[in-house]
Amino acid sequence: MGFIDGVGGAFVFSHDPKRLANWYADNLGLAFEGSDSAGAYYLTFWSLDPDDPTRRLDTHFSIIRAQTPMNRPVPQPEPESMYGDQPFMVNLRTRDLDALVANLESRGVAILKRENEPYGKFAWIRDADGNRVELYQPLQAVPS
Repeated sequence: MGFIDGVGGAFVFSHDPKRLANWYADNLGLAFEGSDSAGAYYLTFWSLDPDDPTRRLDTHFSIIRAQTPMNRPVPQPEPESMYGDQPFMVNLRTRDLDALVANLESRGVAILKRENEPYGKFAWIRDADGNRVELYQPLQAVPS
């Protein structure tokens, strides 16, 4: 038996959490709670435990005011691989990557790269603080 059964949250630190939360709300449709006076904005994704459907699981995505300088230089040009050149990356799941990418492009958000794998489709963008964000659409398993 393992001691960990999931991810409780992802925390992004920003010197201007309100601006960054607004960017995610405007461009990705995420509805945050919180306030600038609290220095944090958050939302909760809910799911059911596959081993116990009566148990609800929560995963929090939070943007929190940074307490120290956060240097986030954007590499120019972007690296060939989207992995391994920054301290973290948030992966956000979507049901329709093509529609999301079209919406982002219409808003002037650059799509850094797109890839299709046998298990899902991916696209990468940068948020208002320069963090690379992975967008992911899992492919539905076809029943045999």
